[in-house]
Amino acid sequence: MSQAINREGLSALHTYNAYANRLLFGEVCKLTDAQFTQQSSPSHNSIQQLLTHMLQCEAFFLAQCQGKALDVEGMGLSSQDKIRLEWEQIAQEQQNFIAALDDAGLYRPITIHLRGQQFIFPVWQLLTQALIHSIHHRGELSIVLTQLGYPLPTLDILLHFMEQNGQSWPE
Repeated sequence: MSQAINREGLSALHTYNAYANRLLFGEVCKLTDAQFTQQSSPSHNSIQQLLTHMLQCEAFFLAQCQGKALDVEGMGLSSQDKIRLEWEQIAQEQQNFIAALDDAGLYRPITIHLRGQQFIFPVWQLLTQALIHSIHHRGELSIVLTQLGYPLPTLDILLHFMEQNGQSWPE
């Protein structure tokens, strides 16, 4: 089996995901409660519901990889602060899980059920799905937040890498 991604690469992508979410919440926290809950998202009604969906998907795929049940109801995602705090916890849990993986763990098959069907994926693909899914919806949030007057800063991964390496983008 050829190696599609290694632990360090997956960890780097998840670190970027946490970075991008911090930038996202830097703008979301400026919203009024009305803006946060008003119908503005074409895919999930409001910003609150879209963020909740994104978080629950990341938590779902991590839980599947860990062999745990996910208590969505127990997440209590009723406010911006609760969603942000839960997301920070999930990001840390993702990093800890990835750090403990070896090559066999990355390729361990996981059986999941989606839309009434059973599928089998290796751990690395489920963790990658969580990332790409969030990237997709951050694009949607960029449009919605810009329309509300709160454009997201640039989320390019190169800017994240520059910051990690002590470099800065020329102004």
